[in-house]
Amino acid sequence: MFGLAKYIWAESKDAKKPFTVSVAESVTAGALTNTISSEPGASKFFLGGITTYSIQSKKDILSIDIEYAEKNNFANVFTTSEMARAACKMFGSRIGMSTTGYSLPIKRDEDKELGLCALNVEHPYAYICLYDSATDHEMIKKITFTYNPKSSDRVQRASVQTRVALEGREMYITYKESVDKRSDETAAAVVAAAADISGINTE
Repeated sequence: MFGLAKYIWAESKDAKKPFTVSVAESVTAGALTNTISSEPGASKFFLGGITTYSIQSKKDILSIDIEYAEKNNFANVFTTSEMARAACKMFGSRIGMSTTGYSLPIKRDEDKELGLCALNVEHPYAYICLYDSATDHEMIKKITFTYNPKSSDRVQRASVQTRVALEGREMYITYKESVDKRSDETAAAVVAAAADISGINTE
């Protein structure tokens, strides 16, 4: 029983690591940072955000694997994951969140002189990643959008950015609530285990 109590206590201490968060975003261009920093008491947990809109800034600031990104439409699961992990390192946060994607369709032929790979995005899409550096847990969600050619590109882009930012906020809140719940359950288990040990020692 004592060995079990020690294991539970170790998990409990890890779960109590400060739940700080930072953001590295692309397609949302600051919208996710704005949404999370608008939460009540954000100054206590939100450490900062950075927008790396261009592929070059992703490489220079976040050390993203450019070659992989170029071969996989730039916005992909691996790159989004890299960005979230880089946010944790940059700001020293427990949670890193990131977004990549396209708010509009795009078709581009390869241009070797400019160093541009061919790019074909028929349907706009975005990825959101939440990475917990304390547990190495990762969540990635993909959202697809229907492009309306009758709507202006500015409206379309704003609509995508808002939707992705709100989805990211919901992902963050839901995950934090699940961590809080596990922490409470672990604390209760520690108390129960301690009571069992106490009972054994007094017999």
